[in-house]
Amino acid sequence: MALDASTDAASLAVLAGGEVVAAFGVAVQARRSQELFAAAEEVLRRAGLGFGDIDVFAAGRGPGAYTGLRVSLTAAQGWALPRGRTVWTISSAAARAAEILAGGVAGDRVVVWGQARRDTLWAGLFERSGDLRVERIGDWRLLPPGERGVHWPGIRWDAEPSAPRAEWVGRLFCAGAAGEERQPIYLHPAVAGT
Repeated sequence: MALDASTDAASLAVLAGGEVVAAFGVAVQARRSQELFAAAEEVLRRAGLGFGDIDVFAAGRGPGAYTGLRVSLTAAQGWALPRGRTVWTISSAAARAAEILAGGVAGDRVVVWGQARRDTLWAGLFERSGDLRVERIGDWRLLPPGERGVHWPGIRWDAEPSAPRAEWVGRLFCAGAAGEERQPIYLHPAVAGT
């Protein structure tokens, strides 16, 4: 089972042999954990499975919203613990980049971006490194909104900060891209204190 709650458009997917068996999206609000747990039951119902049938959990680790990332990582670990299952993490931005590059766009590179706090954007450059796999090139960048599209000239930027889909988190896991730290990726400007 794969899940991603890095944005308000959370999603879950069940995959078998790299193919999506069932997927379910949910718009989460203040009660992220309640909505995510209900969505998990629904995606499992659609797949005709129960939690005991899941061998591995793959969770998107961001960048994204603090609450969503914590809830999804905690949920995956909670679902895995009773049966001693493994939890793997994948960059949510890598999942989005893989989806874009698999969609037949020209070139092998794309910039994925999203909203950080305090009128700032985060952005990362990704390059195709296999059939489905992608690799981040260089460091993450924090930018003012007016600089969207300025950095990495000549490389396509994702048109909008679109939500990563769990099925792509799962596809990257199945393609062997898992194994990142089980820590969320938070990208936001530093808070100045006095």
